[in-house]
Amino acid sequence: MSTLERFRQFRPPGPVAAAFMNDTTSIVRTLRGPVGSGKTVTCIFDALRNASMMPVCKDGKIRFKLSVIGQTYGQLERNLYSTWKDWLPEDGGEWTEAEFTGGGGRFATHKIEWDVLRNGRRVTVDFQAIFAAIGELAVEQFMRGFEPTAFWLFEMDLLPKAVLDTALTRLGRYPRREDIAGDVPYRAYVIGDLNAPDIDSWYYKLFEEERPPGFKQYVQPSGLSPRAENLRNLQPGYYERQIAMLGHNKHLVKRMVLNEFAPSLDGEPVYADEYSDDLHYAREPLQVLPDVPLEIGLDAGIQRPAGVIGQQSSKGQFRVLAEVVPGRCNARRFAEAVKRVVAERAPGRRIEMGWADPAGFTGADREAGDLAWAETVMLELGCPIEPAPSNELDLRLGAVKDELSYMIEAGVPALIIDPSCKMLRKGFASHYRYRRERVGNTERSSDKPEKNDWSHPHDALQYWLLGKKGRYGAIVGSRARTAGGVAAAAGAGGTVIIRDGGF
Repeated sequence: MSTLERFRQFRPPGPVAAAFMNDTTSIVRTLRGPVGSGKTVTCIFDALRNASMMPVCKDGKIRFKLSVIGQTYGQLERNLYSTWKDWLPEDGGEWTEAEFTGGGGRFATHKIEWDVLRNGRRVTVDFQAIFAAIGELAVEQFMRGFEPTAFWLFEMDLLPKAVLDTALTRLGRYPRREDIAGDVPYRAYVIGDLNAPDIDSWYYKLFEEERPPGFKQYVQPSGLSPRAENLRNLQPGYYERQIAMLGHNKHLVKRMVLNEFAPSLDGEPVYADEYSDDLHYAREPLQVLPDVPLEIGLDAGIQRPAGVIGQQSSKGQFRVLAEVVPGRCNARRFAEAVKRVVAERAPGRRIEMGWADPAGFTGADREAGDLAWAETVMLELGCPIEPAPSNELDLRLGAVKDELSYMIEAGVPALIIDPSCKMLRKGFASHYRYRRERVGNTERSSDKPEKNDWSHPHDALQYWLLGKKGRYGAIVGSRARTAGGVAAAAGAGGTVIIRDGGF
């Protein structure tokens, strides 16, 4: 098949990639997916498509300049150039005019021309792609002089965040406003492609936690999902072979195949084998179920008290609607924070039942008429709060792991958390962990989870689930475990994820 014929037959590798290309309003768009999911080709055609939609300049041509920024020239030449030149030959091939200059470990430019129909006449598109690598240069020094129509940050997570920040200040400088016929505004933007990075990366903080207006992330399904993208262009069993080769490295499997943020290397996540971000993290806010009690799990304390508010559906699904992590405060102020969250999340509703750390019912000076921490919260919320049946770690962890490992039905996990629960999510994925410690010449994981900011909402979740199940239910196991656990569940219920937008 000729290059031109292949070019004409291009289709986005899947619905998420198509939604990425169809987004004409976001200032910054990213496409995150597993290896082999078609991200690079999608970004190439995204640039060509947007160039073809530009307004005509006064000289009768459409002009578009794309700055492609990579980490190193070796990275660009290994991971981008072969795909770029396969679709866009250096000399243009049989369908267009082109000239590629530079490369070989240095700055490169590819100038391409093609024609589009505009109001019934042929108009030439003058397209320039500039390839540059930041290497060891300071960001401001490197970015000085770039004045493109758009930026493509190649393998975006490998670049310093300052590259994105600076790119936003240098957008839309080509073509100049006075050069456009009729002074028609045009779209300037930044795109980025990447595999899922470590959870401590700047990318996670920006796109998962802060989510600025005008920034949109498109997340392709896991390579093991039945809805994985670009499978038609991959050999059968491609991702299974990836796992066979990388199976010893769960960190890489999570990032490169499952398309999930990898945990920090500072410790082993407590729920590493049970939690799946694709399965247990809701992409849209969970609806508050009518006629189902609102309940709360509580971890006591003055330093870092925490609560999780949720419901258990009629089918048995535990739905975590909100977390309350206000920082250092006394019991009364903590209860006020809980009431504010309930008023925002479920107007007109109130907490009807709760379970707390048994230690929260101790320590009061009874002779002086003092109330314990949990008793004060109970009084302020106006609902019964009972001590969880136990504070035993294995029992608490088992109560959560049992739910993470069970599917109520295809696509319906037994435990799901609302997207507002940032502390719980990050804890599940990485930071609720067994700290690595060195004993003599041997490094091993600690016996108990590390006490940190993320451990307290997780303790609260454990007390809620353990309180609901009771000691007997937690020991016996309230769920019939499915063979294969989360892996089997994810295979049955893989989803296409489109962040903050439709398709």
